[in-house]
Amino acid sequence: MSFKVSRKISIIMLLVVAVASLLTWQFWPKTITRAAVDVGSGSIKVTVAKVDPQNNKIHRVLYSEEHAIPFKRDIQVGGNSALSEKIQTVAFEKLQNLKEELATHRPTEWKGIATAASRQATNAQEMYNKINKDLGIDITIISQNEEGRLGFATAAAVSNLPQEKIIAVDSGSGSFQITTLIDDQLEVIEGELGYIPSLEALMEIRGQKLDLQTPPAPVTLEEAELLVKKMQTKMPVLPDPFFQKLQNSPDSIVGIGNENFIFAMGATGVGKDTFTKEELWQAITEYAGKPPEELKGFAKPDTAVLGMVLLYSIMDSMNLDQLTSYYANGSCEGLLVENGYWA
Repeated sequence: MSFKVSRKISIIMLLVVAVASLLTWQFWPKTITRAAVDVGSGSIKVTVAKVDPQNNKIHRVLYSEEHAIPFKRDIQVGGNSALSEKIQTVAFEKLQNLKEELATHRPTEWKGIATAASRQATNAQEMYNKINKDLGIDITIISQNEEGRLGFATAAAVSNLPQEKIIAVDSGSGSFQITTLIDDQLEVIEGELGYIPSLEALMEIRGQKLDLQTPPAPVTLEEAELLVKKMQTKMPVLPDPFFQKLQNSPDSIVGIGNENFIFAMGATGVGKDTFTKEELWQAITEYAGKPPEELKGFAKPDTAVLGMVLLYSIMDSMNLDQLTSYYANGSCEGLLVENGYWA
């Protein structure tokens, strides 16, 4: 009798294990591996991650790096709004090498976006057509509005804040965007200032010619004050619905980017990820005029003060009293979870 009972219990336990395993397999998020590419004005950023496409979530990042390629500088040096053959070869070979290197992660698909410099270059689409044909990496040149939308998706992916509260700020080499939900619709403020336009403004103040190959001399406090005034004249208008939301959600202003972006520069200068514009100006005051070797901790000490001045100008003009810096590899994280880009 005890043997029969024991056998029944064993069978029941096996059935329970089998059902539990089946349910786990059925409901456990199914992930796929994707490779996202963000081609900016000064670099190519690549992130490979395991993604849950049903819930639009990144489960695990397998690779995330930025590779410097000066597209914007190449256009300006050429003087004809086109990418040179040399820079196209550099970009092609970099992506070719990365695709070979990252094949061990077995991404099912490669997708990419291209922003400010590619919008400007008259032959950028031809380059991306060749990259798609020869390497199988489909890169789309997107509008600044779409750039803001992807920045918002990236902010949501890396901050885990409720989307209805997030105010995403994204600034690269050529432009900046502020994006948020207004009446359940994504609205984007498009700004023309990025690192390179701010460097152009600095050179105008100094009466010097723009040189993107040589790091600028340290920005003095007097120059920082003049830069803020100069850049404020080029800021977009802040619509009233944005202003109201900023007043109601000061803790949800998210700046995205890696260690080379202005938000990380601000966080390094202030010494914490969440900071006010007043704290940022104190950091500018502390570091202005100092040589790069005295700016320890910054990923790019040559440009740290100029980056902080640009960020302060955006925060002051756009009524961003406080901001939190979150790590992101450009807009790669947002692209990874935007199913509309993927097959």
